[in-house]
Amino acid sequence: MMQKGGNQLKWLPVPIALSVLCLLLVALWAGLARLGVPGVQSSQLMAHGPLMVLAVLGTLICLERAVALNGVLRSRWRGLAFLAPLLSAFGGVLLATGWQDASARVILLLASLGLVAMFTVILRHHPSTDAGIMTLGSITLLVGNGLWLMGKPVFEVVHWWAAFLVLTIVGERLELSRVRQITPRQRGYLIVIIVSYLVSVVLTTVDLGTGTRLGGLSFLLLAWWLFRHDVARVTVRHRDLPQFAAACLLSGYIWLGIGGMIALWQGALYAGLFYESFLHALLVGFVFSMIFGHAPIIIPALTGHSMQFSALLYLPLLLLHSSLILRIASNITPWLPGRQWGGTFNAVAILLYLALTLFLIVLGRMNWRAKPSDKLGVFQSSK
Repeated sequence: MMQKGGNQLKWLPVPIALSVLCLLLVALWAGLARLGVPGVQSSQLMAHGPLMVLAVLGTLICLERAVALNGVLRSRWRGLAFLAPLLSAFGGVLLATGWQDASARVILLLASLGLVAMFTVILRHHPSTDAGIMTLGSITLLVGNGLWLMGKPVFEVVHWWAAFLVLTIVGERLELSRVRQITPRQRGYLIVIIVSYLVSVVLTTVDLGTGTRLGGLSFLLLAWWLFRHDVARVTVRHRDLPQFAAACLLSGYIWLGIGGMIALWQGALYAGLFYESFLHALLVGFVFSMIFGHAPIIIPALTGHSMQFSALLYLPLLLLHSSLILRIASNITPWLPGRQWGGTFNAVAILLYLALTLFLIVLGRMNWRAKPSDKLGVFQSSK
């Protein structure tokens, strides 16, 4: 019975993933239009940030958790786990089309409530610090979406949305860092940093300047802790995928620290070039570096298809970092063409990585069919 229920749900991740791909393209196009890139126009300029964080990244995280819970829940409850990614994707579509913006916010709020429910189940089955941190991250998403629905401006709400991504990533990395045997004292330091970060997020709703600066300090401390204790410091000495994933993670921690320094330096950020630099250091430099490092593990788990490693994956990673450096340096100068070129190549790096990933999945399937007993190309061993 359970096996039958599982088979009936195997097709669900595919249309959800395709909708996320379409939403990603809309979000990237809107971002280029906001930069004033010649020839690029969009009617959804202000939706760029919510689309990227909620519709794209939020849906992917919901989908990942739904697939994981599919093997834990009883067959009659498995379909409920996919409600959150379905709602998140549908809310994103409404947001992208600009139709019924209020309805999109309500649906995205319901999706985040579903994610909180999923993490609550995960915490019940797997009571641990890492699951607790990810559960807190889902709660910050729920609060942020609630504040957004109430009419709070994005420059305030974005701190809650960023906390969702940061805490989710930290929880996942803490889970994997058991390889390095984290001591109770080291774990205690991390908990103190997480608490200070959550306090800073709450403060942004009443005192944006103080909350942003405390958040910046928390980012610096968090980047230091992750850089020092993450297993990536060991695997970067390996070869192939483990080395690539480690390069993504360690470089992402550097961007987290850069975002923290900007927040400490500037304090309250409402708009402008430093606001953009802070957000993109955090959400592009840190978050997408984490995605680049984790995707070769997560995508095969979602699709059931293996991947084969290629050093070509370093190209989009290098392009992402170099173009982000150009973009932030051009913000400080300021130099408009540099901002536009940097933003354009940010988008190109993301799309190039996606194209290479799809190509390597196809290559992995071809090699798998040719050599059914050879599983060396599967990325699951990279953990």
